[in-house]
Amino acid sequence: MNEEKMRVLKLLEEKKIGAAEAMSLLEALDTSSPEPEAGKGRALRIRVYEGGAPEPKVNVNVPLGWAKFMLPFIEGKIRSKLEGKGYNVDLGRIQEAIEQQAPMKIVDVQDGGDKVEIFIE
Repeated sequence: MNEEKMRVLKLLEEKKIGAAEAMSLLEALDTSSPEPEAGKGRALRIRVYEGGAPEPKVNVNVPLGWAKFMLPFIEGKIRSKLEGKGYNVDLGRIQEAIEQQAPMKIVDVQDGGDKVEIFIE
C-alpha cells in the first residue's frame, strides 16, 4: 500500500476526517494509480434512506479492492444501526460477496420510511 493511502487511513483512524472524505480521497488516489486492480469497476455500495426520502442520507461506494480492508469499520456501524432497530442480520454475507466479487444484493431492510441497502455492483 502506498504512503498516500496510509496517510488517509491514519487520518481516518485518528478521526481527523470522516469516512466519506476518506473514501473520496482513496478513490482519487486509485484513479491516479497506474496499477490495475482485480474486480476493477465493482464496488460495495451502502445506501441508507430515512423517512421515505428519495435520495439516500448515507451513500457509500467502496471499491472492492478496499472493501475487504474497510469491512470491519463498515460492518460495525451497520450492525449497530440495524440492531438498534431490532434487526439481526448476518453481515458475514458481505465478506462472502466481496470474495466472490459477483453482483448481488446483500442486505435490503425496510422499516416504515427507513431503508438500508447493501449490494455489490
